Amino acid sequence: MSPQGSELSRAAGGRLPRAVVLLGLVSLLTDVSSEMIFPLLPAFLAARFPAAPLLLGAMEGLSDLVSALLKYRSGLWADRARRLKPLVLMGYGVSSLARPMMAFVTLAWQPLLIRSLDRVGKGVRSSPRDAIIAHSVPEGARGRAFGFHRGMDHAGAALGALVAMVLVALGLRAEQVFLAAAVPGFVALLCILVVKEPERAPEAHGTGAALVPVPRRLGYYLAPVVLFGVANSTDAFLLLKLTEEGAPAALLPMAWLLLHVVKAAVSYPAGWLADRLGSSRVVLAGWGLYALSYVALSQVHGIPGTLAVMAFYGLYHALAEGAEKSLLTSLVPPAARGRAFGLYNGLTGGASLAAGLLFGAVWTRWGSAPAFLTAGLLAAVSAVLLAVLLPRARPAVTAPLA
Repeated sequence: MSPQGSELSRAAGGRLPRAVVLLGLVSLLTDVSSEMIFPLLPAFLAARFPAAPLLLGAMEGLSDLVSALLKYRSGLWADRARRLKPLVLMGYGVSSLARPMMAFVTLAWQPLLIRSLDRVGKGVRSSPRDAIIAHSVPEGARGRAFGFHRGMDHAGAALGALVAMVLVALGLRAEQVFLAAAVPGFVALLCILVVKEPERAPEAHGTGAALVPVPRRLGYYLAPVVLFGVANSTDAFLLLKLTEEGAPAALLPMAWLLLHVVKAAVSYPAGWLADRLGSSRVVLAGWGLYALSYVALSQVHGIPGTLAVMAFYGLYHALAEGAEKSLLTSLVPPAARGRAFGLYNGLTGGASLAAGLLFGAVWTRWGSAPAFLTAGLLAAVSAVLLAVLLPRARPAVTAPLA
């Protein structure tokens, strides 16, 4: 048996391949680096620029747009390339080099450029990285593989926020924390260098006209995914809800940490569940939890109640994120996976920008309760639409549930 076949066999038996584990570690370290910066960034910018709220909104919107535009293109590169690892290394490298530069910001255009470069790296790496994971495991282990990766990602976010809190408590200024964030980013790059990319059959990649087309039927899956993406606004609004309920500033990092701990703890078990019950069932359950959580947030008041719903909401991320990618993998041929992930990542990235604008506009005009209620109802409609359209997205010969 070839080394690749042996890895696939072990994955089917319960052990994840080394490449998947290492890419999970890369995501953990990268999110440690990112989340050492993100919780401190609003106050850092507010101390330097009078129009910090506008700058923060423009920075996040522009970076999301840049990332979304690049994600499909990187998927196309992934399907044409014989090796995916160089694209992954390039993407993580750009982000790791750009992110600590926030420490040297003095002019308003600089945060826009730095954050956009960070997201350029994310746009380049996301689709080929997801394709490596998909190629590394057999169908019956993809839920666990993607669940493990998302769990490591969330664990890194929780750890990064905790590291930032400790460093600030030790007396480091925000600029010094930003520079320290370069360390886990550099270690992540070293981990990528030792990733052994799985061998792909010649028909699993191609060039030019030889590319296998992405099936049109995939649109029946992507349509409800995009609609749900419009409902799925940034988690920063949860912190704003806490602030509205009177939470002190010192509580916000702890709430952010709680949210990511829940995501990290449940993501891998949720992937295991997706492999046994079917990815589509787990996605629908996750979207249902999102809808329930946001409807609850439109009604709940007080800090304890809001924190409880936030913890419950974290289950949505754990259930749906990995299962969505596992389900996507089952709907397309291997040679089109890069572009399929590119479409998925690009469309969800664009939808997240629309979600932020819609949610923020409703909150500004009518208040937080209508904003959360609207998003919750839209998520519920998305789940119904997925249940109706998914049979049309499946290949002609397939199991009843992915």
